[in-house]
Amino acid sequence: MTCLRIAVVTIAVAAVLWMVNWRTIAVVPGGETVSGLPASEFETTYVISTVRDVGSGLLHVTTNSGAEGVLQAEWVRPGMISVLADADWWWVLIGLGLMGIVYPLQATRWWLLMRCRKIDVSWKRTLRLVFIGAFSNLCLPGTEGGDIVKAWAVAKGTGRSVDAIMSVVFDRITGLAGLVILATVVGLFLADSPQSQMIGWWLGFSMVAVSVLAILSFILTGRGWLRMPEVAKRFGGGLPGRILDAAKAYAQHPATIASSTGISIGVQTLLAAAAGCCAWALGARHELLVILAAMPVIFLAGAVPLSIQGAGIMELLAVALLAVPDVATANQAIGIMVLYRILEFSWSFMGVPLMLRSGVMLKPPETDTA
Repeated sequence: MTCLRIAVVTIAVAAVLWMVNWRTIAVVPGGETVSGLPASEFETTYVISTVRDVGSGLLHVTTNSGAEGVLQAEWVRPGMISVLADADWWWVLIGLGLMGIVYPLQATRWWLLMRCRKIDVSWKRTLRLVFIGAFSNLCLPGTEGGDIVKAWAVAKGTGRSVDAIMSVVFDRITGLAGLVILATVVGLFLADSPQSQMIGWWLGFSMVAVSVLAILSFILTGRGWLRMPEVAKRFGGGLPGRILDAAKAYAQHPATIASSTGISIGVQTLLAAAAGCCAWALGARHELLVILAAMPVIFLAGAVPLSIQGAGIMELLAVALLAVPDVATANQAIGIMVLYRILEFSWSFMGVPLMLRSGVMLKPPETDTA
């Protein structure tokens, strides 16, 4: 499985690097006549060294061979370095601000899930662990590294291992539920784009299928006529049974689950909007509703534990969903993910001083001063 994971990541990263145009190029359609450049009945690609805007949607370009001409702006495709260098950093700062709201919301969601199970952790310490978990995501494949760290810290600090683990599991479940609900509602009921509607249908079907599977699992595990309860008690020292009991306990707090899911929808909306700010900073012309439908799918791909922060996988899917003619190039789609990761890294490193100050422990060894 490790070899397969490495192979998948390698192929994805290689595909992304192959899609990137590092140099600015101009793609002139066949039959178009451009002053200073040779005419051709076939589509012709030129490598561009300098570009100057002359107005009216036209650009004066100089090719690597020294030829000059005036082209329509849509024929010119900036290289990746130019795409990032020309970004509107005001949009990036807006995205940074939107993402900063996410962490207190995530802390509130997890705090509510622990509080309803009588796990005594203050909101301030919960926020601290959220930041530390965000930084830990940079060290392990996928986006679950932080969950492992958070579960370990709460389990060690409270002595309630299963309840601590299940609080993190349900935090992740409600987070994914909010993500799927957002993309489904936007894709099916709000967006006019066929691509967004297709995403909505697929995610809606997946949500129903997973819900049915979860309900059947609970029924089968709780029915004695299939001897599943006895198996659950013997397997892993009874851990599956304790996990099932914890899950049933959360079912007794529907208001908390509903509130957590509602917070998750807000969190995913803010994250997708931050990605939208990155898109607009690079000159992409995506509508907000398209971003709200597409980004949750990209986030889901990043949650698969294949590479750190889903590197390569998320970029490949971003090209598939966001690189649309006359809306965004492949360079812009990949650039969106580059800027989005910069935003993530900027906030994630808030966990470094918190971790250096008192480690990952929930409480200091002698006293809780937070």
